[in-house]
Amino acid sequence: MAVVQPAGSEAASGMFGWMRSWWNWCPTSELLLKQAEERLISYVHTAYEDKIVSISKGNFIRTICMKQDTENEKTPLVMVHGFGSGVGLWVKNLDALSSQRTLFAFDVLGFGRSSRPKFSNNATNAERQFVDSIEEWREEMGLNKFVLLGHSLGGYLSAAYALRYPQRVQHLILIDPWGFPERPPPGQASGRPRVPMWIRALVFLVQPFNPLALVRAAGPWGAFVF
Repeated sequence: MAVVQPAGSEAASGMFGWMRSWWNWCPTSELLLKQAEERLISYVHTAYEDKIVSISKGNFIRTICMKQDTENEKTPLVMVHGFGSGVGLWVKNLDALSSQRTLFAFDVLGFGRSSRPKFSNNATNAERQFVDSIEEWREEMGLNKFVLLGHSLGGYLSAAYALRYPQRVQHLILIDPWGFPERPPPGQASGRPRVPMWIRALVFLVQPFNPLALVRAAGPWGAFVF
């Protein structure tokens, strides 16, 4: 016997399904974050240690460490990821970069599985909070000197850290860092280009908002839209 659904039932089912997904959606989930990251890290073949490093004010920095027990140990490599990311960013690089030296990769304070402190609204003070957290992490890890590699926002923070603690950084590697414009060709003036007024106005309007606010506002659609 064929079962005939009432007209409009499919639309109603779709609507209620959407409502259920929105109702069950959780804006933050430590468990889901851990599971997603574990799927990424499963592609890494080198053994690693996963630890939580405590710093001041009750904060902590989640850290992955890949140690090489060799007689001629090279200077350790510390990797700092970019905005809205975490240690999973390096999944395709960890095996190769840890083959000849000890490697450390951590979730920047406020990202990934590190703690979420309240940051200052003042850019200079917020930068100081990030740099201080990296230095406190270094002290806890017992590192004297290291090669510092940063990508995007991590590049900016790595440069800021190196300027403040040059005695700790043997080499600084910046990958597409924030805040560093391209070097102009020889003979060309290096003056900053004039920014149109409408762009300045747009930047002023969106300045109070976190760039990730759109992803959060999308709710359960965020995974598909972005």
